[in-house]
Amino acid sequence: MATKPASIPWSIAVPPEVYCEYCGVKLGDYHRDPQLMMDVQLEGPRLLHEKYGIPLGRGVSPDFSTYATGSTLGLQIDFLQDHAPSPKGHPIKSVDEAAALRAPEDIRQAGVIPQMLEYYEYMKAHAPDGVSVGFGLGGQAPLTTAVLLRGHDFFLDIYDAPEKVHRFMETLTENAIRERELGFEITGGKPGDSIGFTDDYGGLLPPDQYIEFDLRYMLEISDHFGATRRSSHTELLKRPHLVILQDNGWTYIDVGTDPYITVKDCVELLHIDWLVQLKTSDEMLLATPEQVQATYRQMVADGARQMLVELCPGIAEENIFAFIEVAKEYA
Repeated sequence: MATKPASIPWSIAVPPEVYCEYCGVKLGDYHRDPQLMMDVQLEGPRLLHEKYGIPLGRGVSPDFSTYATGSTLGLQIDFLQDHAPSPKGHPIKSVDEAAALRAPEDIRQAGVIPQMLEYYEYMKAHAPDGVSVGFGLGGQAPLTTAVLLRGHDFFLDIYDAPEKVHRFMETLTENAIRERELGFEITGGKPGDSIGFTDDYGGLLPPDQYIEFDLRYMLEISDHFGATRRSSHTELLKRPHLVILQDNGWTYIDVGTDPYITVKDCVELLHIDWLVQLKTSDEMLLATPEQVQATYRQMVADGARQMLVELCPGIAEENIFAFIEVAKEYA
C-alpha cells in the first residue's frame, strides 16, 4: 500500500494586477493614486479571502514594481493602464557607460523613490487601524539590475571587457546596499540574520561566470548586513547553480517557474529548503481543473515539500478552486 506523503504546506501568491482585476481597477490608475493603491491592497485580499479562503493580510506599501531599483540608475518605467509595469528600453548603451556609472549621492531623490516616499507618508497617515505600512526596496540581485539597465549586451560585455563589468557591478552592489539601508531607515527596522534576493537572470551564466559576476555580489551585500542565512527567488537556474548556492550558505531557494529545474532535481541535489512553483501560465492559466490537480499530485509524488502558485489575470475560478481542493488533500 502506498504511503501518504507528509503534510504539504501550500499557499497562493497574488500580484497587484490580480488584486486590481478583482477590484475592477485599472493598473495605471492604481499606480497614480496612493489612496486607490491602498484601497486595492486592502480590498483585493478581502475579496479573495471571501471567495477562496486565501489567508487575509492586513498590510500595505508603496508599489512601484521591482523596476524601482533600476529607476534609481536611469531605468524608465512605463506604468501601463491595462498591464503590469514594464521598462522603457535599456538606458546604458555601452560597456564604458556602464563602467562609469555611479550610485546616486542621495538615493531619496533618485528614480521613483521620491514618489514611493510620498506614497509611504500618505499611507502612514491614512491607513486604517491595525494595518501595517511597509517599504520594500533593494531586494533585486545586482546582476538582474545590470541586465535591465544594459540589456543582452551585458552578457557580451563579460567576455569583451570583464574588468569594466566588475566596476559596473560594484556600483550596482553599492546602490542595492543603499536602497536596503533606506528601507530600514524609513521603517525603523534592523538587518537580521537572513537576507533574500530576486535573481532572474543569473542562470543565463555558466557556473564559473555565475560565481564571478552574480554570486560574488550577492555575498558582498549579505556580508555587509551580517546575514548568515541567505535565500533567493530565481527563474533560470540550472542544476549546477543550485549546488553553488547551497555550498555558499543559502538556506532556501525558490526556483519559481524555472523551466530547467524539476522537483526531482531539487530532491536529488538539495538538503536545504526549496520550492518549485506550479507554472502560472502552462499549469494554471491554460490548464483544466483536472490538469491542475494532476500536476499538483505529480509534484507531490516526485517529492515536493511545499506548494505554491502565483496567480495572473484571467485564471478561471474553477482552476483556483481545483488547486485549493487538491492542496487541502495533502495539508
